[in-house]
Amino acid sequence: MAAIIVVLVVASAATYYLVIAHSSSTSLSKSSTQASTASSSTSRTSASSSTISTTGSSTLKTYSVTFNFSQPLGPFGELTYSNNDTVKTYSSVQVASGSFTFSINPANYSGSGSGHGTMTVTTTGFCSGRTAFPYTFKIPDATNLLGGNITVFIGDPTPLNFTVPLTCTAAANPGSSNGNTFPFLSVYPNEISVAAVPVTVTQHLSGGITYSYTISPTN
Repeated sequence: MAAIIVVLVVASAATYYLVIAHSSSTSLSKSSTQASTASSSTSRTSASSSTISTTGSSTLKTYSVTFNFSQPLGPFGELTYSNNDTVKTYSSVQVASGSFTFSINPANYSGSGSGHGTMTVTTTGFCSGRTAFPYTFKIPDATNLLGGNITVFIGDPTPLNFTVPLTCTAAANPGSSNGNTFPFLSVYPNEISVAAVPVTVTQHLSGGITYSYTISPTN
């Protein structure tokens, strides 16, 4: 702050006036303007950062699936004469149904899920029996790479195996049966891939295998 002293001489008397320069006010005004500009800039930066973080967030895409399948796997065997002519057989059929859900994150095109089902295994022939049980399973990976096919990889069931209690009228030939405890698939097939949803896929394959599944988006 600068001060200027002005001296006036009037009728032999000196009068002093103190004049204060206004440079400090100008400086203060500039400081205030700079502070206001900085504050405005900070606000814009904060708003910009908020917009970026919000834009980067993603919502999970979720799906539900129902399925069923049937295939001739389980206890089987045969009884033959000594001349190798087959006289009797027994065989089994698995029938399963259930559902599962999974989600995919659009940010990385990957996700997971879980499901459950019920299996019934029926054995008929000279050995017969039946078992039914619930099971659960995981979906370790589901992908939708770059907006392409939705592909779902289905994990092993819990429990891993089943046993059918059999009543037999005769013993099967040695080696004609691979035992009475069998593994099975959670969903047949254990990997599914579709181009779009909702969709229902049904297949009838050779060997008596049939399967169907329906995939629907839930959000």
